[in-house]
Amino acid sequence: MRIDREMLTTAKTSGRRLQGKDGLLFNLVAAAFSLIYLYGSGVGLLPPQYNRGCYVLFTMLLTFLGYPARSGRSPDSRPSAVDYFLFLVALATFGYWIAEYPNYAEFRVSTPNVWDLGFGVVGILLVLEMTRRVLGWTLPILAVLFLAQLYFGPYLPGTLSHSGMEIKRIVEFSFSTMGAIFGVVTETFATFVFSFIILGAFFEKSGAGTFFIELATALTGRWRGGPAKIAVIASGLFGSISGSSVANVVGTGAFTIPMMKRIGFRPHIAGAIEAIASTGGQFMPPVMGAGVFILATITEESYLKIAVMNIIPALLYFLFVGFMVDFEALKSGLRSMPAEELPSVWGTLKRGWHFFIPLIIVMVGLFTGRTPEMGAYWAVVATTVLSWLRKDTRMSANDIFGALALGGKNNVSAGSAIPTLGLIMGGIVLAGLGLKFSAILVSLAGGSLFFAIILVCFISTLVGMGATTTGSYIILSVVAAPALIQLGVPKVPAHLVVFWTATFSNVTPPVCVSAYAAASIAEADPVKTGLAALKYGVFLFVVPFSFVYFPEILLQGSFWEVVHITGRYLLFIYALAAAVQGVLIRNLAWIPRLSLFAAAGLLFFPHFLGDIAGAALLAGNFWLQRRSFGRMPPAAQPMFRS
Repeated sequence: MRIDREMLTTAKTSGRRLQGKDGLLFNLVAAAFSLIYLYGSGVGLLPPQYNRGCYVLFTMLLTFLGYPARSGRSPDSRPSAVDYFLFLVALATFGYWIAEYPNYAEFRVSTPNVWDLGFGVVGILLVLEMTRRVLGWTLPILAVLFLAQLYFGPYLPGTLSHSGMEIKRIVEFSFSTMGAIFGVVTETFATFVFSFIILGAFFEKSGAGTFFIELATALTGRWRGGPAKIAVIASGLFGSISGSSVANVVGTGAFTIPMMKRIGFRPHIAGAIEAIASTGGQFMPPVMGAGVFILATITEESYLKIAVMNIIPALLYFLFVGFMVDFEALKSGLRSMPAEELPSVWGTLKRGWHFFIPLIIVMVGLFTGRTPEMGAYWAVVATTVLSWLRKDTRMSANDIFGALALGGKNNVSAGSAIPTLGLIMGGIVLAGLGLKFSAILVSLAGGSLFFAIILVCFISTLVGMGATTTGSYIILSVVAAPALIQLGVPKVPAHLVVFWTATFSNVTPPVCVSAYAAASIAEADPVKTGLAALKYGVFLFVVPFSFVYFPEILLQGSFWEVVHITGRYLLFIYALAAAVQGVLIRNLAWIPRLSLFAAAGLLFFPHFLGDIAGAALLAGNFWLQRRSFGRMPPAAQPMFRS
């Protein structure tokens, strides 16, 4: 086996396409990054300063190599002299922190020396520049504001006022300690999340992503609007591994969006379906989004418990999107895929059944008390070994190296935000702003839990316009979640409310990253795509209220209570999807459509008579449409036609 020279010396990021020695350096750094953390996940634990320090350092090195300082002005095919200078400064700065942290922790806490403070100032500036290059100005500006308020505390208005802190104290806390840049956010990403990013890269290089798309095609291609249902199922399968909505859009949308357009879906509708389906991957077990690891750490609950609690909400979410897609295909008269383009279900499973084994290994590890990163490590090993069962999936040395490099590269988009989020968290914690913001939120809601959730949804959307889903959750976990807890919501459901609402910004214009990614593939207007995705994901805005008022959906109740809430929600999402789309068996007039909205409302709120009335309204509409002579689109086919 050999490593292909072109693979070794070519590196493409969303910022630059590197060739030759620059590409070689990038790939070697990225592969070394992955190897270090695979070792830490499955072979030997890394000491805390190495675990946190190397994560920030390697992410920064890859950023300065792969992302230009100014798009359009800096070189886009090679790093500049300034980039290499910053590369070396980052090595010195964070190498110093890794080497000196034990001495600082033992001898210099609260009395940093001039080297600590000097490297601290440089480290903070490097972190802000890294985030700016990859994600833009919003998060760095927020971080600067939260650091500035530590100094200008006495001048802040009302509740936000505090005594203020010296610059020396701010720099020390931000850089020298494990409370900000190297805090819990960095620890969680380095310990848990990165290992799953590496697993996702091995899945991609081994052909697992292609297998899941082919399997979804074989299962749903014969149904009306089949490619859209392929997008829903493939996004659920692939998203449960990737845990990133944008990665999900890019990974599955490149295949599903052109297919949807080919059978008649309008471009912005095709993009919207992919965007909203991909958003669901962030809360689809077993992996879910990176934020769930932060959630588990903050709430001090096991990752397994969080994943299990999300099973019913996640499945209901994807089922609702599936109903919406089916009704869209019905009212538009869209056909299934041509039979000659459909792969065989059995043939697809025969070729790629082994790709399920790594997922099973992760779940078995969790159920037997192993750590998530240990499960990810053995899943990587299993993916590599099992790929050798078939010649067409066999991973070569070239593929293994490519997967390692891809894992390091894929981390940059999320990892570049982590230390800056740590600065924001540090500013909030050091000034005690979390409780103050919570008090303000409770006051604005007038003590009403219902209005507090509405405010959390609104704030999540605003914060999400300048941050990733994980970033939004991290900020809101110390701002909004305590307010919900103060109003009587248990800790885990309160954080799940914040976690789910943090995904709103993926599809909420004007800044809707998943919709933008899908629109670029669909060649559609991003705002129209985002607005359409809002319609397809309306259930997403219902779920946070469900966590608070109907905890049975989180498996918090007896078996029959869980069965009852699940059955009621199945009827609810079907009625809601039909009412939103304006079609059941045939197109709905406005009175039947309003009655279905009423049925959905009755089924949402738990009451025995309401459940009966809602089910009766739904059944009555179904029966009337069966008896009517309204026009049914000629191309419509049964939802599950084989």
